[in-house]
Amino acid sequence: MHTVKLPKKFTAGLALLALLVLVGEPASAPPLTMDMLWPNDDGRSWSYDQHYELYDLDFDLLEIVDNVIRLVLDGSTVAPDGINAQYLRQQLVSGPARATKLAGVPADPFLRQLWIARPDLRDRIQLAQLDAPCPENAPAGSYAVLLSGEFAFVKAVDEVAAWRCNLPNTRSWQWLVSNLTIGNTFTLQLVPDLASDVYLHGTIAANESATVPAGTFSNCVRVDYVIDYGTSACTDSAGNPVGTFRSETRGSIHFAPNVGPVRSHEEFTPYTQVTGACTPPEGVGQGFTALQLNSPPVPVRRTSWARVKQSYR
Repeated sequence: MHTVKLPKKFTAGLALLALLVLVGEPASAPPLTMDMLWPNDDGRSWSYDQHYELYDLDFDLLEIVDNVIRLVLDGSTVAPDGINAQYLRQQLVSGPARATKLAGVPADPFLRQLWIARPDLRDRIQLAQLDAPCPENAPAGSYAVLLSGEFAFVKAVDEVAAWRCNLPNTRSWQWLVSNLTIGNTFTLQLVPDLASDVYLHGTIAANESATVPAGTFSNCVRVDYVIDYGTSACTDSAGNPVGTFRSETRGSIHFAPNVGPVRSHEEFTPYTQVTGACTPPEGVGQGFTALQLNSPPVPVRRTSWARVKQSYR
């Protein structure tokens, strides 16, 4: 029998191949879970570059604002019915905080857009501000609705949401759900004490990378959102109905595993649907807001006052 002697490099390659067969392929990354997408250890904060643009209905640029805001999980709060929550605080770090030129327009970004989208609700919105959601202060210099603070933040088994502190058993917002299957949708009725047709619609849209000033984050979950502000009636100078119109906010947030929300973008568009002879009232305009994480979030290690005093003995 004739024996063929294989080169050493070839036999070494076969040995490596046999080892790979025995050991198997490297373990793949664990599947994404909702819990990974927004770490909520107390004291953790996220700093964002915020860019805001305001246009009129002819798309003439009226205003641009660039500033820096911070979201921070700052202790605990309790919503009605004993719902334990975290306080998601929002702060203006640097840059301007535009003051609206229209009397009566709320400072809260969502109520501000609802005030524009629903003239029929303005009296109720004014009253609602006297009995504000939890916490009570509206963040200065904030323009984003999809990603903002001053909420009673709750991360439960099946969702990441915010709860009202002035209305029992009522959520004020929903960012994530546990089913991260691409195409999965969720819906939440907003401000049921003000209207019956204002809704938030969310869609688990994609797994993709997001590049922001803080770096490139892979395997992000992008959630797309639509806020439907419902139907508002138009009237003439005599108060007679002449038609209806609808407005909406559309946008998305990228959630990076073990980091949290790293990027958001949204567009508020009034008069997306019009019937009859509606004409936009004063102050109606299109707004664009973008937030980008500008530095890696660093958890804050909290300590007691007794330990602080002990350190200086």
